[in-house]
Amino acid sequence: MNRINFVIFSIATSILFSGVILNSAFADTSAKSINFEKTTIIEFENNGNIQIKTVKMWLGQDGGAFKSFKTESDWIGTKTPQGMLVFTTEKPVSHGESVKFGIKTEVASPGINWKTIDANGNDISIGKAVPGTEQPTQVTPPVTPPVTPPTTKPSVTNFDSATFRIIPEKPKNGDNIRIVGDGFPPNKQINFYIDNEIIDDFTTDGSGHLLGKAKIPLNKLDRVEFSLADADGNKKTISIRIDYVESQVVSPKEKHITVKEFPEIVQPGQTVHASGTGKPGSTLTITSKDPTGNKISEVAVPVDIQGNWSYDTIIPPNIGIGSRQVEISDGAEVITKIISITSLSTVDITSSATQYSPGDKMTFNATATAGKSLEILIKDPIGKEIFFDIIPVDDSGFVKFEFTTDATSTKGTYVVLATQGQDTDVVRVGLGEPPGVSIVAKFDKLNYSTSDKAKMTIQGPADANVSILILDPSDKVKVTDTAKIGLDGRKDYEIDLAEYKSGVYSVVLKYQKSQDVEVFTVGLQLGAAGEIKMQTTKQEYQQGNGILVLGSAKPNSLLNLKFSDPDGTIIRQKDVFTDKNGKFADSSFRIPADGAQGIWTVRAESGANYADVKISVAGTASSEFTISIDKTTYKPKDMVRISGVGGGKSQSVVVTIYDSASKKIVDLNTFTTNEGIFKLDWIIPIDTPLGDYKLSAKTGSKVAEATFSIQ
Repeated sequence: MNRINFVIFSIATSILFSGVILNSAFADTSAKSINFEKTTIIEFENNGNIQIKTVKMWLGQDGGAFKSFKTESDWIGTKTPQGMLVFTTEKPVSHGESVKFGIKTEVASPGINWKTIDANGNDISIGKAVPGTEQPTQVTPPVTPPVTPPTTKPSVTNFDSATFRIIPEKPKNGDNIRIVGDGFPPNKQINFYIDNEIIDDFTTDGSGHLLGKAKIPLNKLDRVEFSLADADGNKKTISIRIDYVESQVVSPKEKHITVKEFPEIVQPGQTVHASGTGKPGSTLTITSKDPTGNKISEVAVPVDIQGNWSYDTIIPPNIGIGSRQVEISDGAEVITKIISITSLSTVDITSSATQYSPGDKMTFNATATAGKSLEILIKDPIGKEIFFDIIPVDDSGFVKFEFTTDATSTKGTYVVLATQGQDTDVVRVGLGEPPGVSIVAKFDKLNYSTSDKAKMTIQGPADANVSILILDPSDKVKVTDTAKIGLDGRKDYEIDLAEYKSGVYSVVLKYQKSQDVEVFTVGLQLGAAGEIKMQTTKQEYQQGNGILVLGSAKPNSLLNLKFSDPDGTIIRQKDVFTDKNGKFADSSFRIPADGAQGIWTVRAESGANYADVKISVAGTASSEFTISIDKTTYKPKDMVRISGVGGGKSQSVVVTIYDSASKKIVDLNTFTTNEGIFKLDWIIPIDTPLGDYKLSAKTGSKVAEATFSIQ
């Protein structure tokens, strides 16, 4: 399978790392690691027949915290509020395949606990990566254990000094337990018995540490012997009293409730399942509460005549991240569970406020995978794209960006989309009013053939009915329809294109006051554009600037735009199309804030035809804030042309004019451009007294001044 190219996987690896530092093979997964100071690379190999979909990692009490991580291209990862790393994939690891993760930690060479999980949420294997041990070249094949544990116990120092314990310390029959041991022989298969019945087999790591999971059979009563034994007859035993709990069939007189299945970690939009037992024919109440104890929801769940109950629900997509308390009660007793709501998405975006006033600066914080650029798109209340930027993500994985509105900005709900690869997160904010419901739609691609079905993903309020209007290339209504968004806030809407002719189609989606407009094309071909002409609106740019590309080719043709840096590396590319007049325009390319200075290239391609535009990129504008005027002496009724630079991108500027006695004459308001430049004009009133005057421009904490005289 494809593997991520970690920087430390260079030729120098053989020099920096003296060897592989782990063998921890439990059940069907083996793990090996390479460690250098605070960086660890862990590789998991699937030795069994169950595919690995999820990998979880956590540190011990002395292991500090995870600082950052990197995954292979098909995997996404997140750090939960409890400090656990959770990695998942849509392409599970099959038998004989492996996957690698790069981890940075606060503490050098920590022990990293791990667990592999299948697509149904069932645990596959569990282990611990402990630095400082040598891994065998092959994982030792499991040895078939005898049905009855050996009675002889030769003296072996490592086994004699070994200890293990059961968690919980006082288990009940039917409980899931964890077995934790230390001091056992390293890298050795150990069989786990309850009384004389073999339950499972585990493998110790290189330091003799053992960690495993098992389930106590329902028929175990009173005092039970738990044993760990190897194939050579060495054995370690502890005796624990088992409490009786009927969990399969509950007698009609049984009043106790139990919870057999309950998710510990979920994510917004996920369908979750819980089950257990109770008094046959009774009704349970399941209540969820926020961290402060306020009730969020409550539902009644019946217990069937067999004494079993089950409950399925969808976690609302807008529920927010954090922990929730869930109480399961039959009126006589209450079982309390804690559920952690986290996001497995690599992208998370939040706003510093939910509502702003026209003229305010909107501030957003985002987290994403370190080392990859983050695309930001902002849509206004009518669904028009008004801002696009590509922001680099440093090693912290944290990004902060701003968008400045003005006094004439449309009031309503603005939608901000943060995208990294195939992962997108959405936040909604209000301007001049609280944010309302809104919808966002996105096609899986731009151009389709008539044999395709166009797939559009709609995001919005759960259970919302969205009206859909499809306009043909002549702007005539072709389809009117409605789509109901699911409880997870999403709806996949398909369009059968069998009766669609070649051309450009528009889709208008509406829900209450919210609207979104998307475009798709049918039957357009690369290579049919003929001669391509293209230009940008200027030739010189600075870091962070947006680029408007204008061009022409044959009508209704498909082109591919590519944006390359001075080294020839393609920063971004996208498909565009010409309209029925043969024109195309695109403003989605933006020079990264850390983009290299030099000659950049925008190329439009369609088959063998192409056109290039070269642009020059300089550094960012000077941070020094200055103001200037076209001359120093004026007469009444003259126009004073005022300009400035260095005020930052899209910032509010106030220019105040004072007379010689420092009395304010007038305030003039404007905004800087994306290049940090502002310009405005002031006509001197005819009755303005002659004399000396001062201009004072202010943006944020920056102030610039200039003087002139009226004669």
